[in-house]
Amino acid sequence: MSALIIPFRFARRLPQIRKTAGYMLTLPANHAEGHLREQLRRLEDGLRKKGVAERLIRAEIGSYEGAIRAHLWRLLLSEGGAA
Repeated sequence: MSALIIPFRFARRLPQIRKTAGYMLTLPANHAEGHLREQLRRLEDGLRKKGVAERLIRAEIGSYEGAIRAHLWRLLLSEGGAA
């Protein structure tokens, strides 16, 4: 018997998204991108070990990355608007 494993939507994990985007804001651009790539790689590896289908892994990684980048832009724009 096999089961379809559906992960909780990572793009809805707001505390982790805020934390990652906030940390990226403190880093030089190339290090921030490296940090994000590492976070996404860890998430991908974890989902793969749990047996999540590749199609779902790609979707989760894409939506999680999009959520982090959107929050990072919000932080950048709010910081620029305050100056």
